Amino acid sequence: MASHLKIAPLALAAAGSLLLAGCGTSSNSSQSSSINLTFEEGIQSPQTQAYVQKQIKLFEKAHPNIHISMQNYGAADTEIPKLESAVAAHNPPNLLWIAPAYTGQFASSNAIVESQKYFKSEHFNPSTIFSGLLKTGMYRGKVWTMPFDANDLGVYYNKTLFQKAGITTPPTTWSQFLVDAKKLTHNGTYGFEMPIGNQEWTVWIWETLLWQAGGHLLNSSQTRVAFDSPAGIKALNYWVTLMKDHVATFGPLNLSYQLGDFESGKVAMMINGPWNYGALQQQHAVNYGAFPLPKDKIAATNIGGESLFIFNTTPAQNKAAFLFAKYVTTPAFQIGYDTGSGYLPVSKTAEDSPQFQKYLKDNPFIEVFAKAMSVGRARPPIPAYSQISADIGNAIENALYGRMSAAQALHQAAIQAQQALSSSQ
Repeated sequence: MASHLKIAPLALAAAGSLLLAGCGTSSNSSQSSSINLTFEEGIQSPQTQAYVQKQIKLFEKAHPNIHISMQNYGAADTEIPKLESAVAAHNPPNLLWIAPAYTGQFASSNAIVESQKYFKSEHFNPSTIFSGLLKTGMYRGKVWTMPFDANDLGVYYNKTLFQKAGITTPPTTWSQFLVDAKKLTHNGTYGFEMPIGNQEWTVWIWETLLWQAGGHLLNSSQTRVAFDSPAGIKALNYWVTLMKDHVATFGPLNLSYQLGDFESGKVAMMINGPWNYGALQQQHAVNYGAFPLPKDKIAATNIGGESLFIFNTTPAQNKAAFLFAKYVTTPAFQIGYDTGSGYLPVSKTAEDSPQFQKYLKDNPFIEVFAKAMSVGRARPPIPAYSQISADIGNAIENALYGRMSAAQALHQAAIQAQQALSSSQ
């Protein structure tokens, strides 16, 4: 299994041969003056960072006048406040790797460049990208941010603990998940690690329960918040029940994507994504697997991944940044990136490639997440999303800590979120 941690040599070879086809040539960048770009990213895996750095070198070889400096910003949840300050000081990065949910926030103030304006001149065909992913970067009918990678959410589980508890099949419904969590809770081990904290990671997971219960974050016109509903209350009460029944324990505050409690055997199940696959392969303490998120009324997961935001600096830098964003979407970049990181492709061409299909066959863990994309939904890329998320995060904390009932917490959050939504329109 450890061999999958290495970037496939075939993918790197393909990257070299396809690079010139993947990058636009209409810019005549090799004949222009030097253009320096800063690229801020929050990639956690050293292997994935190394792959991206190699791809940057290949891109720079095809565009000798463009130079990209890659800088890691750490935790994504702390990046937005720093970025807002950088924008206010007129010192943003040229390129930013982060969730597309923030598209509207920066597009509404023209802090970022509308990527769509380069599609024709730089010969970019948007139909090569999965339409659902392209829509995550849209604001007022235009594409502003470009997909970099894709992922979604599922459940990691400890196969050994499942076997000891007599559980032969992973749960597919909320009710069965609760039953199994009870069976798995004993001798210092909890059935489930509960996400906790008022930042986006916790909210991103809870949104899947809202959808599974038949609820919605906003109304269809995106003018009213809708999570303060019977479905929202049911979704939050489900988490409250897991805690009250003592079958779940809180993960690290705002960091429950970390694997420490799962690898130590403290928890038998946790919600996470495919990006930690490499880390799981490196450890030998847990015999792990993955299964789709259990459903209530319907099945649903949250489409994640990151997009490239091109911050508005100079015309030359903006155009150069788009050329790199365009290259990232090509099979030359995507195949090696996805098979080496656990992320999912942003294009059908990369997904259907023999290399990626073989990778799925050899890695059923990743296949769980790939198949779940068919029931995936995405956060709305509206200017007020970050504030709405913060309000929901506070509601989740208030309910799970027992400060308020789920109904009270969501009602209070809805009042505050509606104010943010209304003021942004």
